[in-house]
Amino acid sequence: MNRRQLLKSLGLLGLNAGIASNTAAFASELVKLSKTNAPLSPELAFSSSFLSIPESYEPTRVKFDRALPSDLRGTLFRNGPAKMQRGDTQYHHWFDGDGMVHSFDLHGSELVHRAKMVQTTKLIEEKSAGRFLRDGFGTHLSDALPVLKPDDLNVANISVLPLGEEVLALWEAGSAWRLDAKTLDTLGRKVFSPETDGVSFSAHPRMDPDGHLWNFGYLSGAGKLVIYDMSATGELNRTQVIDATHTNMVHDFAVTERFIVFVLMPITFEGRHDVSFADMLGWDEDGSVEILLVDKATLNVQHRFELPPFFAFHFGNAWEDGKQLRIEVATSEPWKEFNTSVKNAVAGKLPTRAEIESRDLAKAQEIILDLDTKTARSETLPFSRAEFPSFDPRFAGYRTQSLSMLTRTQDLPDAVFGFNQISRFDRKQDSVANWTYGNNFIAEEHVFVPKTGAKEGSGWLVGTAFDWENSKTTLSVFNAEAVQDGPISTCNLPYHLPLGFHGKFVKAA
Repeated sequence: MNRRQLLKSLGLLGLNAGIASNTAAFASELVKLSKTNAPLSPELAFSSSFLSIPESYEPTRVKFDRALPSDLRGTLFRNGPAKMQRGDTQYHHWFDGDGMVHSFDLHGSELVHRAKMVQTTKLIEEKSAGRFLRDGFGTHLSDALPVLKPDDLNVANISVLPLGEEVLALWEAGSAWRLDAKTLDTLGRKVFSPETDGVSFSAHPRMDPDGHLWNFGYLSGAGKLVIYDMSATGELNRTQVIDATHTNMVHDFAVTERFIVFVLMPITFEGRHDVSFADMLGWDEDGSVEILLVDKATLNVQHRFELPPFFAFHFGNAWEDGKQLRIEVATSEPWKEFNTSVKNAVAGKLPTRAEIESRDLAKAQEIILDLDTKTARSETLPFSRAEFPSFDPRFAGYRTQSLSMLTRTQDLPDAVFGFNQISRFDRKQDSVANWTYGNNFIAEEHVFVPKTGAKEGSGWLVGTAFDWENSKTTLSVFNAEAVQDGPISTCNLPYHLPLGFHGKFVKAA
């Protein structure tokens, strides 16, 4: 398939979204508070993480309170929104901010942190103009420039993919951006092939235990998915475009030994010129979730299933179990309530009662597909108010006994957006272990780092958390098999970092 055929099949030829927008700049209460010694109100906890963020963090060496295990040496890369305001305009949605990639080098009893903004074309143009030029995911600008291609909006702010001497900063609807893994300097867009130049490359690639890499792309309104089959070092082997419903926003997927698994939710899309992209997306109450199993060998859809509608961003592991296939899913709040909650958190507003009550719908579930009868059902796993699933990546696509997630305690003030607890489900023991950071922390995704040569589930959980009362960020290391005992080592950075999304750990050679 040549480039023109691929772009045509995805509906990318002649794209001129013109998703113009404008939002009146609003004065931030946070800026006022930053100039006083007044205690921070809980509703400002989340948004305060984006205050006073520099263009880069120079290498900073910090001591852990206890030495790290000898086998835990390497680098945690993380990505997330950082630039949320330019001039008098502040973004309205967490997903809007320009991306910043962090590296945390762990060795012995020390950590070295550095971070840099990803120098995307969008960032450079807006820096020169002194203002935001185009819409964000959830922010509409009245004087926005027209969008001629997805990369015009590319903020490279969701996740990372380390590939040797480089690390890719991943967005969702456009190109990956190449960074130098040591300096985090931006090297340019990643072009896997001339045919896929500028085509959507998802932020959640999946790697088989043998190192084989899979990913996908989508375009809202196209009804298509493009599948990437790649080597462990990022060389493109094959691409395939498949027909699929509900491809208006597809954030994550899963793999098993034989299949690529897509769980597609009934998100609708209405192309408009007077609202943000988020406001073009709706929810079909009468729709269903469609599950596609794509054969890895042929890249063709082999099975289709349906379930009653639910919304989810992220998946844990998936595996085949005889004639059944199981998928771990982190179901979220309903689409409308989630976006309202995010916007209120970014604006420092109190959540509504409906938003607070919807948090209980964020839980872990297991979808069970019967390959013989073509039926699907789901079972609730013992997590509530849960997100950001993590498991032993050495066993991706094969049965795993443990699943870790961020959770939210019942006593965390309703006004605080986010999670403050680490939880681990042990399938063998049918039990959940928890450790709570405290009500003054918002925890970020914790990455599973396996012990070399150890059994499945044996390793560490490594992650950051934002102490919003003291405006500091910590990095903690947990024994993954005993999270209830608390961190085995903690490092307190002398500053705070913006709350982000996803990361990957690369062990030192």
